[in-house]
Amino acid sequence: MTDRDLSALLERATEDVVERDFAEHAWNAALDGRRSRRRRFVTGAGALAAAALAVTAVQLGGSDDAKPRPAISSTTTASRGTLSDGTAYAVMPPEGKEAQLPDFDAGLPSTIDVRARTEAFSPARPPASVVAVYLRQDGERFHPVLVTGDGRQLEVAGVALVRTTDASGNQATPLGPRAVGGGGRYVVFPQRDHVVRLDTRTGATVSYPVPSEHVEWAGWNAAGTLVIARSSDGTWAIDPSEPGTPAVAVRNGYEGVFRVTAGDTVPADVRVTRFDPNGAPLESTPVRSPVTGLDGETVNTEQLAATGAFFDQNITSTVIRRGFGPIYQGLLVVEPASGAAKVLLAPENPDGQTGRFKGCCTVLGWADDQTVLFQSVGSHGRWILAWKTTTGEVFDVSRITTGAPDDPATPVALNVGRRD
Repeated sequence: MTDRDLSALLERATEDVVERDFAEHAWNAALDGRRSRRRRFVTGAGALAAAALAVTAVQLGGSDDAKPRPAISSTTTASRGTLSDGTAYAVMPPEGKEAQLPDFDAGLPSTIDVRARTEAFSPARPPASVVAVYLRQDGERFHPVLVTGDGRQLEVAGVALVRTTDASGNQATPLGPRAVGGGGRYVVFPQRDHVVRLDTRTGATVSYPVPSEHVEWAGWNAAGTLVIARSSDGTWAIDPSEPGTPAVAVRNGYEGVFRVTAGDTVPADVRVTRFDPNGAPLESTPVRSPVTGLDGETVNTEQLAATGAFFDQNITSTVIRRGFGPIYQGLLVVEPASGAAKVLLAPENPDGQTGRFKGCCTVLGWADDQTVLFQSVGSHGRWILAWKTTTGEVFDVSRITTGAPDDPATPVALNVGRRD
């Protein structure tokens, strides 16, 4: 028997064996083990220091334990300063180093594996809470997958969604950052001429017609009471508490919150605008920043607005140091009252072959009034990270694992923190 005969025999013998990526499995197990060890350490240290912390809390007038807090770590990730135009900045670690960041517990599982086997959603055993939603592709259709805090993934196979298409024929996945509402009970998805609302407790859906052939976006308003549907030819508000009520045209989809916009100049004419509850624009404040363009939705707290951004490299080049490549993208946070801006810079890898993808950083929400949750996508994987805007620190929240490094980014909607 020759080597070729032996190879052919082995291939036939193993053709029904399911391939497994043991390296990927070991990597995920190592991440979970690292987090578990840190949490055990935090628990042990907390037991020894409980009395002292209790006394301190009394002296300070109490503590806010409801807010997510970073795990104890000796590693500092703060790298910050001021750009030549006066904009405050912080710097993300190089792409591929996310696993070395300290942990931030925002209520999400440490890993969201979009390739993993899912459980079938059953209204007889609905999830107690849903912390995130993503879509699993099945041919030309998408099925919602509900992620629980303990890492369970429930696929709602009875809901089949299609891509959205704008008037120019551009397609997108039908899931936005404000998709989850009603305290986590409802998720909304844009479709061609309507919006679908899923009840995560019962699995039931309701369809709301929209007078447009190209609905591109759907989400909840700041108060969480109305569903907003948007297309290139208009924006509509839907009152889900009154079935059968037609969608009402509104001036924009940002009632009661802020929106950051950017012009076509370099650096761009960036402005932040506040809207009243009826969708009418109120004051508009200019923002000084190195931004040349924006990417993704504006997501707010009562005092701050955040979005993905592209930067003028003539300004960001001064931050480049050994081990960094160009810096042309990241995040922008604006204080609407003053127009003051901060940016989180995402340096590229110097080899020019690996690194973050264009449009790498998508704002998903706010863990608290100071900490932005966002997704970072690159050659070494996808991560949900947290940027503490007051200190410049960047934390690891959750890893999103996919089939291959060049897979399209996985849109995720969160039900943690704030998504105004």
